Amino acid sequence: MTHAERVQYKRRQDAAYQAGEDAVTNLRAALALADLTLPSLSNDGPVAGHGFVRLGGCNADFANQLAEVVAAGADALRCRRRASTVERLQEGLQRQPTVHGVEVDGYRILRAEVPPVPDPIAAFLLAVRDTPGHPACVDRRASLAH
Repeated sequence: MTHAERVQYKRRQDAAYQAGEDAVTNLRAALALADLTLPSLSNDGPVAGHGFVRLGGCNADFANQLAEVVAAGADALRCRRRASTVERLQEGLQRQPTVHGVEVDGYRILRAEVPPVPDPIAAFLLAVRDTPGHPACVDRRASLAH
């Protein structure tokens, strides 16, 4: 291996190690927001050129609490995505169509620009699908044992 290749390899390893450190810091901070601490959380150094985080072991109560927090976070993300989609659709529906006229050889040609309107059938099916209790919206994850 040439000197340049060794330097490049070391830079990749250093970057992977730093990525692991950053991931540990981010996860530790996220767990702290939920009042959870995973004492064995640590950076395990670069593995195959990627950062590697050692989560360690934990008791069943902690694992159940962590699963509950992750599930709640995933649900919140899903709701936020759905809300932003609805806002974009509503914004598009609130825009008014504009009409431009051009006169050519004594004829008036009108051109209209209208906001994109979703297919009403698709919008209805998506609304029904996202209704709580609808079979497509039922939570099929295993319930947590308490």
